[in-house]
Amino acid sequence: MDVQTKFYYTEVSGTYAKGEPYRKVRPVESDEYLGNPHKGLQTFQHFNGDPLYPGKFWSEEGPHEFEFVKKDPPVVDGHLPSTVCYNRWNWCTFEPEEGKYDFSVIENSLKVCRLRGQSLHIRLMSYSGGASPELPEWYRNKYKVTKVAHHWEPDHNSKEYFRLWGGLLDRALKIYGNHPEIDIIDTAFNGQWGEGAGDMTAKRCADFVDIYLKHVRPGRLVVDFGHELDYGAKKGTGWRANCFGDMRNFGHGIVPNGLGWNHHFDAFPERIIEAGMTENWKHAPVVFETCGNPIEWYNDNMPLEFLDFIIEQGLKFHCSLFMPKYSLIPEAYKDRLMKFIKRLGYRYVLRYFKFNSIVKKDRNFTFDMWVENVGVAPIYRDLYVPALRLSQGKMQQIIQIDRDIRSWLPGDSWVKETIKVPATFKRGKVNIEVALVKKDTNVPAIKFAVKGTRPDGWHPVDALELE
Repeated sequence: MDVQTKFYYTEVSGTYAKGEPYRKVRPVESDEYLGNPHKGLQTFQHFNGDPLYPGKFWSEEGPHEFEFVKKDPPVVDGHLPSTVCYNRWNWCTFEPEEGKYDFSVIENSLKVCRLRGQSLHIRLMSYSGGASPELPEWYRNKYKVTKVAHHWEPDHNSKEYFRLWGGLLDRALKIYGNHPEIDIIDTAFNGQWGEGAGDMTAKRCADFVDIYLKHVRPGRLVVDFGHELDYGAKKGTGWRANCFGDMRNFGHGIVPNGLGWNHHFDAFPERIIEAGMTENWKHAPVVFETCGNPIEWYNDNMPLEFLDFIIEQGLKFHCSLFMPKYSLIPEAYKDRLMKFIKRLGYRYVLRYFKFNSIVKKDRNFTFDMWVENVGVAPIYRDLYVPALRLSQGKMQQIIQIDRDIRSWLPGDSWVKETIKVPATFKRGKVNIEVALVKKDTNVPAIKFAVKGTRPDGWHPVDALELE
């Protein structure tokens, strides 16, 4: 650390008095992976430490069997670290018989996440189809459905579909829509996997989104690319996109090969701009799921220049979470993808801490703190605050600083605060440490990207002298 001592403030400015001694600390930035919550890479239909999917395979049906143990090591060979698990299941799992509900897979997922150091992201889908689960058999036997390719579809605009699937969503979201251990909930009601490809009207899409918004705050809800994207933009939700990494170039005779339709050039930018969704990242998350998975990209000889472009696009869209299907990450891609997940979401660097070096009898202690978010998005959970830990011998006191860090967008944030040193401290040296703690526990939960942080999560800055 670069510590400057006994400098004197020469201007009258706010809470610092003229001639009052102060000290400065300038921590050194770290490039390490931090494992901070609610951001980065997601495991899919699996938890930290589970075996990877084989080859290019993955499943659209979330786990039904659970192993309630910690895993050591938590990151399996061939993958990257994660603090968020993403699971999704179909209607037939939650309502195997009409009117009989079962949400045990969500409860069990939460239990495993606690053991494996993850929070949970969920999607409840009405159907997948084909090799994946169809609409519930009881629904297909009783209500209007249509065979489309290899799966059955409901009448997405019918009263029955809205009443029954909307009713299940309403029931589930009353329980889980505000659950503290669930980070994000996807909308899913229109087409296979709920990914917006059905024939639902914009009005009916809005009706469904409103069911979610009854129970889920916009900053924890992400909508897909159907009509729900337009409505979600107006309501302040986040968004998610499938086929991150789609750079396919087959022209099929319509345009020259090399200029064929793909998501990165022909879907993402235009759709986000048209929907008016370009600024929602400031208060709600952006999530990307891969098209195929990285081992498929590698087997198809995707050039590294394409991967670099894909990563740049993800950062440009202010992505917080990246889901590559929980299969092998090729060695050729690991370094690039690790740098990517480090920058996803927020990444706070404690740049500067200035404070009164001598605190007088009134015990008022003033400090300035500069935090730079070198990530690409803010945090979206109102669970954390900056805090100081003052210590003298065996005596410690944690003081929370009233700041909403959800407002810490990429760039600079400044904290200037005056606090009173507790009466329990005696004259002499008082050590100062800083951290971002959970409000309800005072335990450090978000690491600053700086060197020298203690194993318990507190970062030492210096000491004041209490007169």
